[in-house]
Amino acid sequence: MSKEQVSISELLLSLDSSELQEAERVRAAVNKQLATDRGGAVLLSLVEYYLDSFSSQAVLLLSSIREPHHKVLLEKLNDSLSRSRTRLAAVTLLGHLIRKQPPWVHHISQSVLLSSLLRCLKSGNAPLTALGRGAGSTVVFQMISACYWTMTNVTYSLQRVSVSVAVRY
Repeated sequence: MSKEQVSISELLLSLDSSELQEAERVRAAVNKQLATDRGGAVLLSLVEYYLDSFSSQAVLLLSSIREPHHKVLLEKLNDSLSRSRTRLAAVTLLGHLIRKQPPWVHHISQSVLLSSLLRCLKSGNAPLTALGRGAGSTVVFQMISACYWTMTNVTYSLQRVSVSVAVRY
């Protein structure tokens, strides 16, 4: 195990510290490592930490990642949906991320993750069924809402640009 992986593991153990200064220090250190993370190892460790702990601090960090790191996150969530042990945590994390509206949220509707989520809902997989399929349905509705909101904003922006261009000519 590399030194970076050991240090991220140690940091994650302190992420949910009850001491405010310690938690801030750990969040800053993890953010710094996420910014320099080229292979996605730090991001994957953070997702695994969330899947095991349902940490709200991990959600904050994951919702602050930038493109193109979102691809690694979406792939990891897709993989987690295929495993029964992590399925519920993955759907919960996805719901949290959609509510946080990161800049890359519109990519979710274009990823394999949406198909996997719909397949889970259709098949009645146990963790989602245990919630009356409510969690999965809520996430799908949030995804549709987020995509609609994004498309509405893009359309509005394009209309403003068109009006602006028309006024100039």
